[in-house]
Amino acid sequence: MYKKIISYLNKYQGSNTLKAFHLAISQSFIAFLFIFIDFIFSKRLSVSDFGVWKETFFIMNLGIPFLSFGFTESFKYFIAKENKDILFFFQNLTFVIFRIALILFVALAIVNILHYLTIINIGVYYINSLFFPLPLLAFLFNKTLRYIYINLGKAELLTKLSFFGGIFSLIVLVAGWYLLAISIEYYVSIAVVSYFSVFLFPSLFYYKSLGLPINFFSKHKATVKKMWVYGFPLYLATFSGLFSSYLDKFIVNIFENEATFAIFAVGAFEIPIFAMLSAAFSQQIFPKMVQFIGEGKEYEAKDLWLQTTKKVSYITYPIILLTMYFAEDIIFFIYNDSYQESVVLFKTYLLVLLFRNNSYGILLTAKGKTKLITKISFVVLITNIICSLVLYNFYGIQGVVFGTLLSTFLMWVIYIYKEQLFMEYLKTIILNKVLLILQLLIFLIYIL
Repeated sequence: MYKKIISYLNKYQGSNTLKAFHLAISQSFIAFLFIFIDFIFSKRLSVSDFGVWKETFFIMNLGIPFLSFGFTESFKYFIAKENKDILFFFQNLTFVIFRIALILFVALAIVNILHYLTIINIGVYYINSLFFPLPLLAFLFNKTLRYIYINLGKAELLTKLSFFGGIFSLIVLVAGWYLLAISIEYYVSIAVVSYFSVFLFPSLFYYKSLGLPINFFSKHKATVKKMWVYGFPLYLATFSGLFSSYLDKFIVNIFENEATFAIFAVGAFEIPIFAMLSAAFSQQIFPKMVQFIGEGKEYEAKDLWLQTTKKVSYITYPIILLTMYFAEDIIFFIYNDSYQESVVLFKTYLLVLLFRNNSYGILLTAKGKTKLITKISFVVLITNIICSLVLYNFYGIQGVVFGTLLSTFLMWVIYIYKEQLFMEYLKTIILNKVLLILQLLIFLIYIL
């Protein structure tokens, strides 16, 4: 048995599949930390306070990509296309990221002054919001440095560094948990620091290993402009897609109280491993797809995407099935039985995960068709807004979940149609014997 395992591992040594798994594992450390955060702090806070805690994370999850302006995604494209200029692009990106953080701090300082003068009221975010630039910096540098490791083919090293960084992050989270027992009034500050630490420590290890010089004060204007021209349409698409993903929480946050928002946020909990696997495999194949497209080998690029989608589905669909079956136990374990109403929402969100088996815009991104991706994303966003509001009117917060499910399905239809991959996707994924059985079982358990 031992020899068989070693033989199997050796077979995939250096392969794209193993590298993708390394990327998923390295990203899963962050996923684990976020689950750990919910696990320990939901038991320390009341349902209402935990609603504010989740709202703080919601603001950062939505606000940080909004303020990136597509530069990190543009960086990923250009280092894949022009591999020899990684340091040059990194220095220009560094300049941009620090300017964004500085502008954000000034804007937040003004907002806090207006609160102090009682012109506006930002509630619990007074003073706490001044620290928001720190999570922004940590997140964007974490993302940027990961792209460099992926492009250099150093997925295994990335896993090791992520593990060590995760340990330091874990220490900070535990310290925050103990501090909360002493001073409950600092829970929003602890939420910001927790988010910051999850991305900070892995980034420090990534940066130390690469040893790239950071450029604070100068930029190459033509390069920044080139990154902006490519990245901004993709940014609009990414943000509209992200906003569509968080639209459900946005609606509930506006129309419901903190306790209901906490119930919904727990039910809308999307187990991170699915997004991690999808992102890991798509990031791994992206440089190859850019190369295929550049050489005019569009068929090979599409086939690579389909085969990768099948691989990811073989992993994610069984996990969805098991998670659907044990949905109540999972919610009660991570949180507690106060979140009973979250179970049905959680099970509905698991259906959305059927589409988390790859990045559906990656082919168009590799072709440089970022404007088309922007249009598609806005169509999906508008559909999500209409469906979610209408269904919320009839079915309450569960209707919002159905709105997300319908808009995700529409996104899938549009991308498959645009790439003319419907028949190939049908044969390779949907009608695949193993995957078909898994899909039927998932729907059966959901209905029962």
